[in-house]
Amino acid sequence: MYFWKLDLLKKQLIAQGLTEAQMFSYMLVYVIFGAIAVELVAYFPHESVDGWTYLVSALNILIPAVGTVMAYRANGGASGSQFLARYVSISLVSSIRYLALLILMIIPLTIVAVVLAGSGDIIGGPVFELLFAVTYAGLYLYITRHVRDVAAAQHS
Repeated sequence: MYFWKLDLLKKQLIAQGLTEAQMFSYMLVYVIFGAIAVELVAYFPHESVDGWTYLVSALNILIPAVGTVMAYRANGGASGSQFLARYVSISLVSSIRYLALLILMIIPLTIVAVVLAGSGDIIGGPVFELLFAVTYAGLYLYITRHVRDVAAAQHS
């Protein structure tokens, strides 16, 4: 895996391409770096940083990393085929559905928060963050299931 030497990567891509395991490695690092970047943005500026903040950040990095590994294994691992095509396309469609689910969940949660507490500020609270982590993990289980279905159908 190349992290800096683009010329060597290009030569490899031209000469023999990448194996499924190599493509997975690039995708996993890409997912992890993306998750870390999103989490770092949340800390600038941040009024209070505590153990809960760090836990939520860790979950928001671990969930996509572990979920991507699970999807890769569900596709057959290094002996699987078309992982990136399957993962990226299934993830996109699944993420659009997930976004719709989140919006549908936020509306009633906000209404309940306004009625019970007189404030609609539920988005940044621990209940929402925990609910988000659970649904985020569910998203990756959903992606993994569909990647597994495609891989299994190819072999039957």
